[in-house]
Amino acid sequence: MTRSEFEEGAAWARRLFRKPEPAASERKVSSAERVAAWLAQNREAEAKGTQTRSAVEQTRRDLHVPGTAYKVGDQRYAADGTLWRRCG
Repeated sequence: MTRSEFEEGAAWARRLFRKPEPAASERKVSSAERVAAWLAQNREAEAKGTQTRSAVEQTRRDLHVPGTAYKVGDQRYAADGTLWRRCG
């Protein structure tokens, strides 16, 4: 049975049972298109997370600059944004 025979049989059944003709047939999305959409969505989510990650990395770089030793009483921001004070 070919695709055209199947479509002819479906059209005959619609006429027999007085069913409306389908609207413009919607094209089914291929698996490659589904994967591409999924990857794009994940890239967006990752890009949003990367902005936060880059801020954390910048904080870490600032904390580990050679020649900037901690002194008692110094305050620094941790990677999560909390303020820490050096004691003893």
